[in-house]
Amino acid sequence: MRYSKFTIQNFRGIEKLMIDDLKMVNLLVGRNNCGKTSVLEALFLMSGMSNPQLPVNIHTFRDLILTSDEDFSFMFRDLDFSIPIEINGDLDNKKRKLTINPLYTAYSTKNNLEHKRAISQQDAVPASTSVFRIVEGLELKFQSDLNRHYSASISLKEKEVHVKGKYKENLRCSFINHKTFINQLDKRMEGLILQKKLQTIIAVLQEIEPSISDIRLGVSGMLYVDIGKENLFPIHIMGDGMVRLLAILAAIADMKNGVVLIDEIENGFHYSSMDIVWKALLTACREYNVQIVATTHSYECIEAFSSSYDSFKPDEDDIRLYRIDRTENKHRAYPFSAEVLKTGIEKDFEVR
Repeated sequence: MRYSKFTIQNFRGIEKLMIDDLKMVNLLVGRNNCGKTSVLEALFLMSGMSNPQLPVNIHTFRDLILTSDEDFSFMFRDLDFSIPIEINGDLDNKKRKLTINPLYTAYSTKNNLEHKRAISQQDAVPASTSVFRIVEGLELKFQSDLNRHYSASISLKEKEVHVKGKYKENLRCSFINHKTFINQLDKRMEGLILQKKLQTIIAVLQEIEPSISDIRLGVSGMLYVDIGKENLFPIHIMGDGMVRLLAILAAIADMKNGVVLIDEIENGFHYSSMDIVWKALLTACREYNVQIVATTHSYECIEAFSSSYDSFKPDEDDIRLYRIDRTENKHRAYPFSAEVLKTGIEKDFEVR
């Protein structure tokens, strides 16, 4: 499954942003605070639109802990609950739509928060017509192929989620950042070991560390590598870059026919290894039919993205770079094809 287009409205700091003509591997660039991470979060929400837990997850990814339902305002433009979030996407020529609104209690006066109460002569008489509503969760309304309507909700106060309607999600999607890349690595590696699909990943890791000949799964999910010594070595002592690359490759294999979202893809890698990393990811995406949407701040990462793809001598146009610009509150994505990107780098154009 692959996105070809999506539109984000009123999510985080984005009033409206449309990205069209997505390819197998897509790289988002732009200045700080232009909304790159927010784009990945919006895609993640739309990819799992029947899962009302995801609005909590995307805040956890940012190390933000929601303590009350009012904190869901962090998702809404200008922290304004009155402006609904809407995310639309084209996935394999099928339309998806997700709308997010707050759930309110009944109207209440400022003098009393009880929805039901007895009227008393001793009650203070408010000298104002102002009323306010208390947010007690989120409602997610969604459609797949714009046919049947479904909805789900989450309430932190009630500590519960609800899904209305029998909707089965067929799209698989994984969000990877500095906090989540290690999540489920042991389970994903166990699956690859059982399916005898480790050799491709080992071959990639050998580009960085030629002595690696095998990967083993130990007690409590600990991963070990065989580098020809008397004992196996825990992979974590091989360096953060090695672990991160293994985690991304394992996620791609696990998300076969799905989507992988990677925030700040250059994190944990030395700039000199980015060419190896991109070649590995391009190879894995083709093998497992996975679409990648990633972000970066690094110019070296962009150069490696372009040169690695060019080294494949591709017959098709399988990559896109999008520069996201923000002028005041307006966002726009400028696409660069593989050929335009290559020319821009050669002529020293600023593509970030």
